[in-house]
Amino acid sequence: MIRFGLAVLFASLGSSAFAQNLLRFQWKAGEQLAFSVVQDTTISETAPLQTGGKPETLTTTTKLAIGKRWDVKDVDATGTATLTLTITAMKQEISKPLVGKDGKIALDTIVMDSATPDGAKEMAEYLNKPILTAKVDARGGVIEAKAVAGESTTNRLQAELPFRVQLPEQAVAVNGTWERTFNVKLDPPLGIGEAHEAKQTYTHRATNGGYAVIGLTTAFKSLPIAAAEQQPLIPWLWEGDVFVEIEKGRYAGAKLTAKKTIANHQGEGTKFVFESTYTEAAAGK
Repeated sequence: MIRFGLAVLFASLGSSAFAQNLLRFQWKAGEQLAFSVVQDTTISETAPLQTGGKPETLTTTTKLAIGKRWDVKDVDATGTATLTLTITAMKQEISKPLVGKDGKIALDTIVMDSATPDGAKEMAEYLNKPILTAKVDARGGVIEAKAVAGESTTNRLQAELPFRVQLPEQAVAVNGTWERTFNVKLDPPLGIGEAHEAKQTYTHRATNGGYAVIGLTTAFKSLPIAAAEQQPLIPWLWEGDVFVEIEKGRYAGAKLTAKKTIANHQGEGTKFVFESTYTEAAAGK
């Protein structure tokens, strides 16, 4: 259903005229907003397995499928909503290479699935119960947030918005752009709490069947010189499209990609490659 719904929107990108609209999310107290998420991530590293050896490529893949629900608890006079987030289902499959004592590489796969008794037990702490509360304004910005997992989760939500986009302050014409600046804070073990200034640029590309198609790109003001310090920032470099149902003021989903290659990260002939795809769709889309 994710692929079909978003594919329909993509197919008609060039077929509809654009009319200016003041895009706003329209929250209603008591409503439930359910979504399905599929994220596939591949990390490949080419480097010698031992000193003086030839470079070998090792690839780790992660396949993640999540069902989640936002419950609108309250909406104030400004259109800001208080929402809670619940994870209703989750399946994660991680495949990574292991190098044996004989130097041979074997693939090890671990699967965690909430649909199984063992998986449900393992995820019981955060499955089917509110794990986060956030105040989100009508443009999609996070006013404040509190998470069971702590400050690192709320920091991430400020940077990676719950509905993937901050809508423009004013109505924009076709190809009109606007920006959002934010900080990415790297907590241990990825960093020591340092903040990196980033910017998202949005483009209102078209309207199709009552949906606004909003393109986005992400860039850091500056990246560290050292490859090892760049690597934890790459997953934030999302680009792609976000879909908003104009009349109802509803987030309909997104199709995004983050990718980057760092050549010679550990010397001549080595390489680090990261690529992640993210597809999200509202229930029934």
